[in-house]
Amino acid sequence: MQVGEKVLMKDPTTKIGECSKLKKRWKGPYMVVERSSDGLSYKLRHCETGKELRSHIHANRLKKFNDDRDAFFTKHNIVPKSILDNPPSPIKDDDTDTDWCPIKQILNRKTQNGTEMFLVRWDDRQGSTSWVPAEDVTDFAIQQYYKEKEVRKRKRRRRR
Repeated sequence: MQVGEKVLMKDPTTKIGECSKLKKRWKGPYMVVERSSDGLSYKLRHCETGKELRSHIHANRLKKFNDDRDAFFTKHNIVPKSILDNPPSPIKDDDTDTDWCPIKQILNRKTQNGTEMFLVRWDDRQGSTSWVPAEDVTDFAIQQYYKEKEVRKRKRRRRR
């Protein structure tokens, strides 16, 4: 498995009072954040919550997550690049809230009234920024934010 891949993690434990036959054994999806030098253990981050697991997980407890590509595109309203080769002419509107603009970078994250929000820099002429709920941001952009955050964290540790 490579860094950036989505995986499921096997949870063999059954709590008291739970039915072992009906328990879902595979948790996730998780994104592989780090791989050990021997390639047997992996550091994972939950795709929905963004929380990183404390310990490394052995490869025998992981399997690749089969994410249906079409479900991903419809969930996030993404048009594949092959369709974007001949884009239609943009509609000129006074209402800019309904216009779609690609994300250049996610700058920050916060929780506001129980809703996860991201500070997004848009890829437009002005380079404008705004706070957007997590449901309106693609998984790919969120994963890139956490990767960049991890790199910055490592650089800070090296300076000390």
